[in-house]
Amino acid sequence: MKFDLREVESYYIEKLREFGGNAKGMDWKNEDTQYLRFEMISRYINFSRIPSILDVGCGNSEYLNFCNKKSLSCKYNGLDIIPEMVKLSNERYDKIVAKQGDLESIQGTEKYDYVIASGTFNAKLNATEGEWREYFFRNLKIMFDLSETGMVFNCMSHHVDYRYDRLFYLSDAEISNFIVSRLSKKYIIDHSYPLFEMTIAVFK
Repeated sequence: MKFDLREVESYYIEKLREFGGNAKGMDWKNEDTQYLRFEMISRYINFSRIPSILDVGCGNSEYLNFCNKKSLSCKYNGLDIIPEMVKLSNERYDKIVAKQGDLESIQGTEKYDYVIASGTFNAKLNATEGEWREYFFRNLKIMFDLSETGMVFNCMSHHVDYRYDRLFYLSDAEISNFIVSRLSKKYIIDHSYPLFEMTIAVFK
């Protein structure tokens, strides 16, 4: 059964209306922590051959701006379920850099060198742990299938000082077991940076 994302859509639309097309409007604390996450994701991407990248839950496509600032050449493609985010991205860059849809709508039709997601699976809101876990792992499988080289994503860590009911937390052991049993034995879990989360890279 396909997960109902209407609550998630409403949540991010409200953030966008309240704060505009900046880091807070994408539900980040600030641009510094947003860019730190981008730094961590980029650590596991080989930019030497100008890779094609699919950014799942791209929001305002700030990752493309990050790459431009860092002179990291790539063929960027954004994907978001929210029309307002897609419109914002395309108007921002004055070209089509993002399209509306979810992973299930494009699975089996496209391939990218890397598929990435930053913060996309954090806000479960009122979904149950079981519902969101099933949705999360299903989407990770699609992300990996869409990638030619690998995928890189971040998620909330199980090792936190405080938990918010609206967020989804995952243990190192649980994500490791899923990756090894369903995806690949070539993976990295990076818990080395000063945020209560981890960046995970899984390679073909």
